[in-house]
Amino acid sequence: MDTQDSQERKLLIALENIKRLTTRPQLFASIPRAEFLTMFVIHASMQKAEQEKEASPGVMISKLSELLQISRPTASQMISSMEEKGYTRRVMSTSDRRVIYICLTEKGQAVLQMNLARYSSVLNEIIEKVGRKEIDQLIFLCDRFQEVVNEVKPRLLHNLQSAEEHPVEEPV
Repeated sequence: MDTQDSQERKLLIALENIKRLTTRPQLFASIPRAEFLTMFVIHASMQKAEQEKEASPGVMISKLSELLQISRPTASQMISSMEEKGYTRRVMSTSDRRVIYICLTEKGQAVLQMNLARYSSVLNEIIEKVGRKEIDQLIFLCDRFQEVVNEVKPRLLHNLQSAEEHPVEEPV
């Protein structure tokens, strides 16, 4: 096996390990990962609106689905489930009754804060053990990796579409 194959294999393994770390259910949180991320995004949107003195009390489903990179029906279903648990509520816009905002309830805020504290505690321990300098390097490299992926992705998608439109016929 040549060096490039080995490096590609090691990169794929490293990415898979990172994926496992970030998608492992219930590792630090008392709620499912998807709910935690949804609550986090709603909370961030509420804070941003408050800081910018906007009239919106939360985030619209369309924006939430965009930020979470999930479909609107999936986002709506998730919000309904979280509403049943008392974590979120829907608030009608005062200026346009067709617009509905999603915001966190007090219970949702408390659950989010408790889970953020758990994550913070674990992440601080990891940062101390790995070292702040190495964590900064990891963050820089992850950001750079994301930039390059975003650069390469359109070309890859174009090549895939071209291959689907003009399939290569296999000899008989």
